[in-house]
This record gives sequence, structure tokens and C-alpha cells, in this order.
Amino acid sequence: MKKIVFFALALMVLVGAGVGGFILFGQKPKEGEEKVAEPPKPKGPPAFLQIGPIILPLVGETRVEQNILLVVSLELGDESTRDRVRPLIPRLNDAYLRALYGGISKGDVVEGQIVNVSAVKAKLMKATEEVLGPNVAQDVLIQNVTQRPAF
Repeated sequence: MKKIVFFALALMVLVGAGVGGFILFGQKPKEGEEKVAEPPKPKGPPAFLQIGPIILPLVGETRVEQNILLVVSLELGDESTRDRVRPLIPRLNDAYLRALYGGISKGDVVEGQIVNVSAVKAKLMKATEEVLGPNVAQDVLIQNVTQRPAF
């Protein structure tokens, strides 16, 4: 009788270890097949967080030639994400200014006297992902662009 109980107990331990190992390590993808992680789906309507206004002086050779004013909003997944991102607005402002000044010096952001809005949006989205991480902000919305000569 002791042998049967011992055999049943050993069998249950082996089955439990096999199931635990399968759950822990899972199935490996087949050759040429990769796992694709899907971003988390928002639970409600998107939430918007206004960042702004960002004032960007366009410096020429000897003086400030233009002042560019941008009003930017972030499209976030839901209200809880907006509440988590709101304290990070100063870091976002700093990242945006660094990205836009770098774009001005390279000539990406301003073409002649006109702001290239698609380049500005791409730079702002990249800066947003650096600060918040990927898949936190769905989009950067440029609400207003104002250019004024400084002289």
C-alpha cells in the first residue's frame, strides 16, 4: 500500500513540474515566426493633454529674426494615462525645445521663412517617446503655429 501511495505522489509531482515548466517557458515560436506584442487597448475615449505654448525664437546671424509659437496637445489612451503624464509636462517641454532647436540648426524644421509642420510633428513625436516611452502617446497634435517677425 505504501508503494502505491508513494508512486501516486511521485507521479503528481512530475505532472505538476511538467505543467509548471510549460506555463513558465511556454511554447517557442516556429522557425521564421516571431511573437508580436500588441500595445494595450485603451478602455475608453482618448484623452488629450495640452502642452503649451512653446515659444521658439529663430536666431539669425546677428539677431532674433522670428518668434514661432506652437500649441501642442498629446493624444493619450485614457484619463488615467493623462493623470500619469501631467506631472511630466516640464520634461516634455525641455525635450521639445531641445528637439526643435536641433532641427532649426540642421534646417529640418524651418524651410526658408516657413515652418515645416510635418517635420516639427515628427521631431515632437520622437521626443515624446524618449520621455514617456513607446506606446504611451498615440499622437502629437499641433493645434496652432504662429510665426511673427521679431523686428
